Amino acid sequence: MLLLVILKDERHLKTAVNALIEVGLFDATILDGEAVENLASQTLPLFADVGRWFGYNLAYNRTLLVVVPERRQAEEFVELCARDGVNLRDPSIAVMALLPAEPFPVSGEPPP
Repeated sequence: MLLLVILKDERHLKTAVNALIEVGLFDATILDGEAVENLASQTLPLFADVGRWFGYNLAYNRTLLVVVPERRQAEEFVELCARDGVNLRDPSIAVMALLPAEPFPVSGEPPP
């Protein structure tokens, strides 16, 4: 499976990385991201003003792509983050998806 986590506040990255290591999920990539609101505010200045009026944070985010062999490892990752004060189930903190993924065979290996 592929666990996709968009951290809306990049200050939570250290907690997420520590939890990945603790669970043993080393097949992961972390990407820098920019919220669509940032791009919209550059093309539609009114959008930036509205965001400021309501206190929206148009910060950058981090996206984690994690290969997860078993669903319980994804659940354990989420629980460890919560233990350390980062509730990934809170939509103001993160957006997550667990997607089915078929392993791509290495050359010379027969498909599973």
